Amino acid sequence: MRNNPDITTYSFNNKHTSLGVEISDLSKIMSIAKETGFSAHRLEFYQILVITRGRGIHEVDFQEIAYSENTVIPVVAGQVQKFHYNSNLEGYAILFQPDFIIKEPSDYLFLYDFTIFLHSLSPISSLANEAIYSLIREMKEEQAKQQAFFSTEFQRNLLKNFLIQIERNKRTRTNFPCNDSLDMFLKFRKLLEEHLSYKTKVIDLCQLMNITPKQLNASLKLYNNKTAKEFVDDRVMLEIKRLLVYSNLSVKEIAYEMGFEDPTNFTKYFKAKVKQLPTEYRKQEQK
Repeated sequence: MRNNPDITTYSFNNKHTSLGVEISDLSKIMSIAKETGFSAHRLEFYQILVITRGRGIHEVDFQEIAYSENTVIPVVAGQVQKFHYNSNLEGYAILFQPDFIIKEPSDYLFLYDFTIFLHSLSPISSLANEAIYSLIREMKEEQAKQQAFFSTEFQRNLLKNFLIQIERNKRTRTNFPCNDSLDMFLKFRKLLEEHLSYKTKVIDLCQLMNITPKQLNASLKLYNNKTAKEFVDDRVMLEIKRLLVYSNLSVKEIAYEMGFEDPTNFTKYFKAKVKQLPTEYRKQEQK
């Protein structure tokens, strides 16, 4: 399934460097958000917000994430976020493209094996400490140097260390086992994103992973208290809600986009899950 262009989407666009990474003050991000009326939008890159001042709410995929000083909020490429006006908000936004950090197979772990980018594991946010701020300062200094010797590789390593530190901070606040079950869960999540559709079946994903549904369900129960089927259904429903609320696609078009062959079946499916017709849900959420 593709990311639908009808949802306002921002691509990475840094005129000051050809690199796929940028450290920006939150004041700049908020200024852009204000110009668009703080509308919801999708990112084609990864974003990590680090709050240094202010209390408020940031929305990511219909979830309200409370923040205060030292809160870290990761936003994954493809997610839909919404800023709220906050005159006291200060901090940083670290933006980067996946291909900036992924240069060899082992680099995929930073995006797909780190729990900071897994919003189904609580807490969604993390905390910044002095190590985080030290790395931000170093990244900003290196960004200003531009053409320094081996600057690209140096910035890539700084970003990796930054992500590692955030992951460490989150794991100290989360009571989940870090073992083969977590690896299985993370791999399942990655495959689901690659094959997201109403037609996606758990058994097909299990075959790709060379495991049984029973093994997968046991793994997911440790982290979500859900079966694999429930996890797939929830992810499909999230994408449907995104398209209903944030796109201009008709209900029929959304049905086909999500893999339904008959829009009537799509309507029945949605009503059984949400207790509302798709048109009713769209009208309610777009008020």
